[in-house]
Amino acid sequence: MAKFCLEIGVPLESLKTVVTKAEELKFNGIFYGDSLGSYQLECWSTLAIISSYTKSIRLGPAVTFPLIRHPSILARTAATIDQFSNGRLEFRVGLGGKTMKNDSEKYGFNFRTYNERIKILDESLQIIESLWKNDETNFDGEYFKLNSARREVAPIQNNGPPITIAGKSPGILELLGKYGDVWEAGGKKDSNYPLLIEKVDSICSKYNKPKIEKSIELFVLFEKEESNVHNDVFDGWNFVNGNAEGISKKIQEFIDVGFNRFAVYFVNNDGNPFRQNEKSIVEQMELFKDLVIPNLEN
Repeated sequence: MAKFCLEIGVPLESLKTVVTKAEELKFNGIFYGDSLGSYQLECWSTLAIISSYTKSIRLGPAVTFPLIRHPSILARTAATIDQFSNGRLEFRVGLGGKTMKNDSEKYGFNFRTYNERIKILDESLQIIESLWKNDETNFDGEYFKLNSARREVAPIQNNGPPITIAGKSPGILELLGKYGDVWEAGGKKDSNYPLLIEKVDSICSKYNKPKIEKSIELFVLFEKEESNVHNDVFDGWNFVNGNAEGISKKIQEFIDVGFNRFAVYFVNNDGNPFRQNEKSIVEQMELFKDLVIPNLEN
C-alpha cells in the first residue's frame, strides 16, 4: 500500500486546521518546508508546534540541510522533537540546490561545491547517528571535529528516527546506501524513472538494503480538467493537475514504476501557487483522500 504524506508551508494561523485535518484524513505524514527565503515559518520550531497539535501522524522537514546547521545541534534538535512527538519524527536531509544557493547568497552562508556538500552531509550523518546511538562521540573529520561529545538527549525511536536521503546524483545515492532508510527522488522530472529506480536498487543491494522505500515529490492541483495553468512555473517539475480521474492515472504510473511513497504539495489555485491557502489545501486534501487514493492499485 502506497503512503501519502503532505508537504506544507502554511502560516501559523492556518497550521492547526491543516495538520489536524491531515491526521483526521489519515495521511501518513506531514512535512514542513525548510527555507530561509520564503514566507514559511522556521521549520524545526514549527515541527514542535505540529507535534503539539497532533497525536499519531508522522512528521518531519520536507528536506532539511546540514549545510547550514551544525550536526551536533541538528542531532539534539531532532532528538528533542522525537521525544516531544513520542517517536513520530522522520529525519529528511538533502544537499540543497538552486533555492539553497539563493538563500545562502542572501543570508550569508557559504554555498559549497557539490563535492564539498557531499562530504559535509556524509560527515554530518556520521555525527548525527553517533550522537543518537552512543553515549560518547569522538570525530575527526575534514569539516567537523568532536571531542568526547556526550549524548545528553536521545531520541525515542530505536537507533534514531528513520533517515530519508533526497536526491538523484551518484554521490547522494551512495549516501543513501550508507545511511538511508527512505529514498526521496524530489520534485524535478527525470527522463527515465525505471533506470533511476534500477540505480537505487543496485546501490541498496550493495549495502544490503533491498526493501528501501522510494518516495517522490508531486505538485498537485485539482481542476475540472487538465489545463495549462502554472505550466510555466512548474516546467521541469512533477506537476499533476486535472480532475480526480486524471490525477489518479498519473499517480498510478509512478506506482507502477516502483514508487511507494508520495510527498504531495497541494498547489494554491488562486494567486501564487506556492503560497498555500488554508481553504484550498483542505478542500484538495479531502478530494485526494476520497477520490484519488481509493482508485489506486498498489
